Amino acid sequence: MNELTTRIITGFFFLIVMVGGVVFNEYSFLILFSLLVVLCINEYYAIIYNLLSSGENWKLLYKIINTIFSVTIFGIIYLVASKKIPLISLSMVSIFPLTWLIIEMYTKSDRPFYNVCFNSMAIFYLAVPLSCASLLAFHAGEYSWHYLLPIMIFAWSNDSFAYLSGRLLGKHKLFERISPKKTWEGFFGGVAGAILFAYLIWLFFPSWTGHEVALSTYIVLAVITAVTSTYGDLVESMIKRNLKIKDTGTALPGHGGFLDRFDGLIFSLPACTLYLTFTQ
Repeated sequence: MNELTTRIITGFFFLIVMVGGVVFNEYSFLILFSLLVVLCINEYYAIIYNLLSSGENWKLLYKIINTIFSVTIFGIIYLVASKKIPLISLSMVSIFPLTWLIIEMYTKSDRPFYNVCFNSMAIFYLAVPLSCASLLAFHAGEYSWHYLLPIMIFAWSNDSFAYLSGRLLGKHKLFERISPKKTWEGFFGGVAGAILFAYLIWLFFPSWTGHEVALSTYIVLAVITAVTSTYGDLVESMIKRNLKIKDTGTALPGHGGFLDRFDGLIFSLPACTLYLTFTQ
């Protein structure tokens, strides 16, 4: 089986799981994204394991503690977004990165602040951005996927169209120092692909979700997603280049790891949430 076939098969099953989990109901969404947070945190610690300045037992404990912290953060934001607990409960999120400063007092590490930065980064880079999915899902006041799923589709279509456009037309490098294969042709192809899907979603989604969304809103979300997804991809390329690794994992054959697959959404979910917060 060649790499392209493997990539297509993995992508097909990945799509079914992601779309099914979001569309079925709010609890399948909760389970799906909680699991994604766990998997991304696990992968994050796999790539920074050797950079942590602590003994083996502490390194394992770091991962366990931050997995619990990150799932709890996702749970808090989910409960606030779904109006099950008051908005002021969001203040609890600030406790977790501060807690790492206290934990490091007891590790006897020779570089405690170094460890604090790595551990807190998992919260700011993964847990909080992925938790924005809950804010999108409950933006209408009740659970609905008329914003969340399109944004996910925009990110995937941007990735696919950018890849195809870059291979067919790519000549001018986008950010050669960080990602030598990315081109401006690929970037604009990705934006065009996201806008195309924005139009298709505007045509078909109202009958499925029961929510009317202006075409202009979907187009703006598509552009925001395409731009921020590209930055997410570039940031992860920068991290991998710095750590001298090709992929963040091997969990998704043909696609690498979960961080490889969700690097764009990590940036797009907060950006789109911010846009909708101030415009809708």
